[in-house]
Amino acid sequence: MTRDHACSAARWAATFLLASALAACSKATPEPALSGAAATPWLAMARGQVDVEGGLVRVVAARDGRVASVAVEDGDALKAGDVLAMLDDRQARIGVGIAEASVAQAQAQVDVLKARLHPASVQAGRIAEAAGAGAATGQSSDDASAALAVLKAEIRAGEANVKLASEHVSAAKADLDAQSIRAPAAGRIVRRSVHVGDVVSVQLASELFQLLPERPRIVRAELNEAYVDLVKPGMQAEVVRDSDQGTPVMARVLRVGEVFGPSRLTDDPVERAGAHDVECVLQLDNSPFRIGQRVLVRFKR
Repeated sequence: MTRDHACSAARWAATFLLASALAACSKATPEPALSGAAATPWLAMARGQVDVEGGLVRVVAARDGRVASVAVEDGDALKAGDVLAMLDDRQARIGVGIAEASVAQAQAQVDVLKARLHPASVQAGRIAEAAGAGAATGQSSDDASAALAVLKAEIRAGEANVKLASEHVSAAKADLDAQSIRAPAAGRIVRRSVHVGDVVSVQLASELFQLLPERPRIVRAELNEAYVDLVKPGMQAEVVRDSDQGTPVMARVLRVGEVFGPSRLTDDPVERAGAHDVECVLQLDNSPFRIGQRVLVRFKR
């Protein structure tokens, strides 16, 4: 190779190396990324769980006793006040009978006293007139007046006994009514846990039925502390399954909590302990979701 050819080859190699270095630098420099505000229409996102306003209703017995009959099954729709089950009410019925007999007895005693009132009043008046005319002593007049006053006091005491006995009747009837376990609200039975022959206890507060009440469906979302000040009552949001599949359902923010706490909707204990979330409650316009179903909430800008 000649000297000129060697110099030319050296210059060509140097140029190739410089071009390769510039190209490598160009590829190493990342392109500017789109900002989050420009890439998504959502102001914030949160995990949530579907619930009913006020929660599911636990129905327990108001009296101890043995279950005599059950009137409903899972899935039954009912109105407030409908009978769900009956306890054995024989003792309660006896109590009502005894209380009503006490009222009748007290009223009969009052009637006897009142029957003596008119003759005693007439006699006291006659004795008083006779004493005024000198035909009777003043002492006999005083005795007649005292006897009349005692009789009136006995009548008042008897009437008080009638009232007291009537209150016992009311209490006995209330106890009898408590043997009927009734629906506290309109809704649908979602769980029946009691059977004929079961012994129920007020102290144990065992759940006999679980009722899904006819109240608005809501979502309890866990709002991360980074978004708490951005979400306000009245804002619109979309709710979808936690898999982000299915048709979105519109919701409206009802309230944002005041207390931070750990996440309840994650199965990761580390994430649960490290999260600082506030409960955000939203009302669903219409709900294809079931109570307890986990969802994803997307808050609109």
